[in-house]
Amino acid sequence: MNASQDKAIQVASVCRRYGDVMAVDDVSFEVGHGEFVSLLGPSGCGKTTTLRMIAGFIMASDGTIRVNGRDVTHLPPEKREVGFVFQNYALWPHMTVAENVAFGLKLRKRDRAFIARKIEESLGVTGLSGYEDRLPRQLSGGQQQRVALARALALEPQLLLMDEPLSNLDRALRVAMRRELKQLQSRLKMTTLYVTHDQEEALSMSDRVVIMNRGKIARIARPAEVYDDPQSEFVADFVGTTNFFDGAVTAASGGVLTVRTRGNLDLLVAAPGSIAAGEQVRVLLRPERIRIYPSGQDGPNVFPGRISFVEYYGPTIRYTVQLDGGESVYVETHQAGGVAAIGDGVRIGAEPGDFRLIRSEGGRP
Repeated sequence: MNASQDKAIQVASVCRRYGDVMAVDDVSFEVGHGEFVSLLGPSGCGKTTTLRMIAGFIMASDGTIRVNGRDVTHLPPEKREVGFVFQNYALWPHMTVAENVAFGLKLRKRDRAFIARKIEESLGVTGLSGYEDRLPRQLSGGQQQRVALARALALEPQLLLMDEPLSNLDRALRVAMRRELKQLQSRLKMTTLYVTHDQEEALSMSDRVVIMNRGKIARIARPAEVYDDPQSEFVADFVGTTNFFDGAVTAASGGVLTVRTRGNLDLLVAAPGSIAAGEQVRVLLRPERIRIYPSGQDGPNVFPGRISFVEYYGPTIRYTVQLDGGESVYVETHQAGGVAAIGDGVRIGAEPGDFRLIRSEGGRP
């Protein structure tokens, strides 16, 4: 097997122009065999256009797309041997479940015995055995989604492309379906490229996440790396809730910086690498990394403030704390410790290793 065949998908320097607008700008990434990779980003970032170029529904303006080492850049969709699940499922309303699953196989002129076997296999895998004679309108949203998946699986695709297939479902069903999808993908070892704007969906399902912004790739990493070490302002702000502090380094010693923020807080920040006193920096701190201390607590990175807003989420509570120095900070805790009220005085803090230094940039969502 040559180097290009080691990957199920290779996207190299791919662009898509619409007149003067660059919808996808020099995008490159790879997907390994059996890997589940999500394209994540805000609306208009280019993720669906990228997926459709891989499928062949849109032709790339520049660059190369390979599937299992084969250059498919200029091939039509039916020559690419990929399965595609659309956002709206695209089921034929007048056809039964079995007829919908068989549709692509009939276009490929497969014989009746083969089609019957693939219908049985695909509906069995997706938990729809016994639904063969039902019409789409007789199914729930989750069942329709599984019919669309079964139809794609029946074609025995080398890889599966999915364009926000769960976005039309209510939250409870969406959570259940993404668990089913991931378990099915893992069991079949099916290479999957999945488009979503839902960060929770991408983080919970993916082996790796490709984050896009304004037609470009902002970050490619495993979900934990994306969240814990975003490396840029856009990724930090788009994935999860984030506190940002801008300031200047006033001291640097032993891998720990002292950062004086605009609100006159002196933060001790663990920072590998060479950053000298006097440099301007941006510091990130996730809300769940912040601790609420007893009233008498004091020490480095411990600051007094007052709760100005409370958001109750069931298992967790998010507080907005107005610090005495003027900074406003999000703090997220489990409710086991009780719920504080607006106006309560608190002291909050974090360890030096809880902070991250990131590069500042334009284009926050």
